[in-house]
Amino acid sequence: MKIALYIVSVVSVVMCVAPLAWGQTPAAEPAQAAPAMTLETPPPEMVNKIGLNYRMGLNITVDFKKLGGLALSDPGPVAGSAVNRNYDDGYNRVDSTGNNHGGFIGTWYWGYQSSSSAPGNDTLVLQSYRTLPNATSNNRQDDPQHGFEITYSRELYRAKNWRAGLEAALGYTRLSIGDSQTLKNTTYRTNDAFALNGVVPPPGGYAGTTNGPGLVISSMPSGRAVTALVRTATITGSRDLDADVFTLRLGPYAEVPLYKKLSLIFSGGLTLAVGRTDFSFREDVEISDPAYGVNLVSQHRTGSGSQTDFLVGGYVGGSLAYALTKQLSLVVGGQFQAAGQAVNTEKSKQAILDLGKSVIVSIGATFSF
Repeated sequence: MKIALYIVSVVSVVMCVAPLAWGQTPAAEPAQAAPAMTLETPPPEMVNKIGLNYRMGLNITVDFKKLGGLALSDPGPVAGSAVNRNYDDGYNRVDSTGNNHGGFIGTWYWGYQSSSSAPGNDTLVLQSYRTLPNATSNNRQDDPQHGFEITYSRELYRAKNWRAGLEAALGYTRLSIGDSQTLKNTTYRTNDAFALNGVVPPPGGYAGTTNGPGLVISSMPSGRAVTALVRTATITGSRDLDADVFTLRLGPYAEVPLYKKLSLIFSGGLTLAVGRTDFSFREDVEISDPAYGVNLVSQHRTGSGSQTDFLVGGYVGGSLAYALTKQLSLVVGGQFQAAGQAVNTEKSKQAILDLGKSVIVSIGATFSF
């Protein structure tokens, strides 16, 4: 029994030592592979934005100027004894004798309408009326005016609590402003007095002829008086201005975060505008003077035309941006825009489009990339 245990021990030692003798090493247990390590690349910074805005224009005004104007007669100069003078209620003209009646300078080529022109003091007073084309209808507006704008901005600088860059925007606004109010203006009445030299004038409606014969009165006024009659000229009709205005804005901006997804944006810079304006008008002018029974009415007047103007100005603005997602934001803002005036003149009438003090309210969205 002891011999058997001895043999088993020897065999075990031989089995362990034999591989070392033969140059072999015991087989190692397979090692577990180390887990693979990956580095996440941070997303690129989004420094570009494009946007689309609805724009509502306020305080865009039009001044309609040089309205009215009426003069249907010409009294001529106050001096001169051989002058054709025409009035709204009569006339005093050069007759066939050249206003020379045997050494007496006068004319039988005269007439008048209103009995008020012959007051009975050995004079005949004739009237000529005129109202100047200087009536105005200012600051006409039909707010709001509607348009849209496409924007692009590029971030150029970023700090811990703010960022800044450049912004460009291309916009379009359709303007339509009209006016049909009745206007009043001043009338200037010229009264020329002619000596009758003892002649008793016939009743109103008398009309002498160039060849006569007839009653001879003085052919040169003995006096002239001009009286301003306030608000006796009435201007009726309508004035309309339509315009297509294209604007280009360019300038810096600064963005400041306010709270979580809400930020405040300030901007300002240069505004370039190209406006095509269409101006049309219809006009009637009436002069009334009950003192002499005069009521004068102009012929119906119309005019229309188009022109294109290039305007240069500036803008300042502010807006609030709310981030709906990492890329999409809702933007609401306002701007004060000054781009000058466009003047359209048709048949001496003027329509002046004023973009110098307009306010723009906008709402839209931006997409960052």
